[in-house]
Amino acid sequence: MPVSRRLLGVAALSAALGCSKQPQAPHGSPVLLQVAWEVDGAPTIVWSRDPDASVAPLAPAAGSKIDFVFDRRLDGARVEDTVDGGPAPKANPPITVGWPDMATVMADPPFAASVFYDSLPNWGPGTTSAFVQPIIAGFPSATPVTFTLDPNGLTSIYGEPMDGPTTITVMTTPLTLTLPSGTATVPTDYPAPIAFSTRAPARAALMSFIHVSAGGRALSFDLANDARDARRVFIKPLGCLWPVDARVDITADAGLPDGFGRALATATTGSFMTARVASQPDDAGCGPGDAGPMDASDAGAADGPPGEAGGDVPIDGGTDDAPIDSAAGDANDAGVDDGSADGQSTN
Repeated sequence: MPVSRRLLGVAALSAALGCSKQPQAPHGSPVLLQVAWEVDGAPTIVWSRDPDASVAPLAPAAGSKIDFVFDRRLDGARVEDTVDGGPAPKANPPITVGWPDMATVMADPPFAASVFYDSLPNWGPGTTSAFVQPIIAGFPSATPVTFTLDPNGLTSIYGEPMDGPTTITVMTTPLTLTLPSGTATVPTDYPAPIAFSTRAPARAALMSFIHVSAGGRALSFDLANDARDARRVFIKPLGCLWPVDARVDITADAGLPDGFGRALATATTGSFMTARVASQPDDAGCGPGDAGPMDASDAGAADGPPGEAGGDVPIDGGTDDAPIDSAAGDANDAGVDDGSADGQSTN
């Protein structure tokens, strides 16, 4: 019995499809699905195309990576460059960041961010993402941060421009501080940490807002920014140790700024307890102008010029092992990312 032409046509089409090496990516504009705001790898959805999605009203100001999630592959060459086989940010990226007084009130060093492309389906089957990565993590507190998206830089592999808003504004959380608390005792050379909810400022911007005392007597101290975490500053005893077997009180005044000049709304207090050390006198602390001739950890060496005292106080007594900047004014080399997109595919 002769085979119909229709069946022969179907067989030919099936054979042709079977010989295809791989399916082609579908045509169509990449649809922006959501925006995820990450802090230390933990994401918060701050914008979604789905009106029924759960979206946070505020984004943590300490953002370290902002993911713009699309439903298909992008043309990665429009998002990032490739240098020596690795991803490199473009001079004119397809996503830029701004806020109302960015040109007049800025951190030191100024805010800067890189934009990269991730072709892996981390947010669901078929998804990809372009992401903004601040060089130093953190955004200004209590501020509307606006991301501007260039549809001609966020396209499908066929050059079709993205489908989604070209500006997205996200409000960040207010500034908060965390000071030491609790009754566990610490050594008398304890560097007390101040944890900011976003990037901290240089020490010079903080000195007039921080007060340290014991038994109602003001104590001399210095500040040093953490060299590994841009959100943390240490309070160190200046010139000699904290008083032994005493409660040391810390007050941070309202108006204290974050790294972008945003003010703390209300004063914050904290305290820590020092341990009794048998070999030390009862009054080892220093009030204004009565700093002893030797630093706590100088092992007998005389103090250096003003402003250098206390730079060698070790980090122990309940804090982590991260070193602090010995130069008290070097506030903004902390937490600097290398701008790389480790583990990201740039297809």
